[in-house]
Amino acid sequence: MPGSYCASVIISKEFMKINEDILLRPQLEALLEVMRGRRILVFGDVMVDCFIRGVVERISPEAPVPVVSVKSRENRPGGAANVVRNLLALGARPEIVALVGDDHDGQSLKSELLEIGCGIAGLVVDPDRQTSVKTRIIAHQQQVVRFDQETLTPFGESSRQQLRQEIIAGCAEVDGVIISDYGKGVVDRELFDLLVGEARRRRLFVALDPKVANFDIYHDVDLVTPNVMEAGQAYGFAVTSENLLSAGACIKERFESRSVIITRGEDGMAIFPENRVPVLLPTQAREVFDVTGAGDTVISVLTLAALGSGVSLEQAAMVANLAAGVVVGKTGTATTDGSEVLAYFDRLQPFLSRTTS
Repeated sequence: MPGSYCASVIISKEFMKINEDILLRPQLEALLEVMRGRRILVFGDVMVDCFIRGVVERISPEAPVPVVSVKSRENRPGGAANVVRNLLALGARPEIVALVGDDHDGQSLKSELLEIGCGIAGLVVDPDRQTSVKTRIIAHQQQVVRFDQETLTPFGESSRQQLRQEIIAGCAEVDGVIISDYGKGVVDRELFDLLVGEARRRRLFVALDPKVANFDIYHDVDLVTPNVMEAGQAYGFAVTSENLLSAGACIKERFESRSVIITRGEDGMAIFPENRVPVLLPTQAREVFDVTGAGDTVISVLTLAALGSGVSLEQAAMVANLAAGVVVGKTGTATTDGSEVLAYFDRLQPFLSRTTS
């Protein structure tokens, strides 16, 4: 229940309205340039996102289900590996610490990450695990079904020791950390504590994309980015416009996070900065085809922007909001780069009645 975590929280009466001129085009250009070259350690659950696309022309005679005639199949790095893809697309230099199985999917994932420029020294191969694969069957841009192949049992001491070593080594080489928890078992209490301890010792920015199974282990991060469903699970009630302020304050206290951003889909973002009035940011998405991986885009951009000198959380969130607007207009596990974000910003000006500089 919320009262169990938030007895001492003082709730503001209202959100501050966002000032649309908080981010002008020259500032956006400068922020996107600041992101380039940043070194980020990504720790969490990697997986393969498989998309099988086709068309439905009849119903199966065996059961009342559609028959999908397959036209294409595509595998993309997913989960924490999609965070890496987003960071690379924005010009950053990511390193990954995660587990894969000693199987074809694990080898393919390693090869693809290496090919696109990600350091994979921290990608530990565990022969007792199956690489996580999410397979989505899509017909006429509509997801028909998804099936998952994965190992959720605890990993062994040999893999744990390798992960410990890679976390310590990785923190010595980066500017910030993203913890991308998809609830597949890699993020546990011991490794989370180790990573946060190393990051704090080195004064690194730490951002967390949370999962309900691990709510009780999170602590001492700079930013946590739950979606509205995860926020409700952390708060104890479904999050609505009426209790949004209370929910954000509660999550900030429960996770010992300096700042919180609740992503709310078509309702935009609720921003709870450290020591400042909360802010509501409307969505910048004009066309939504697929929300797969949008949260990975948001946390990637937020982390890179937050590392910029003098950048407020509100400004960082506006850049992330723009990037998410680009990504949800694509299909599959998508990314975006600086040129697309700038082009999208320009497209939005007639809607925002804003003059670009």
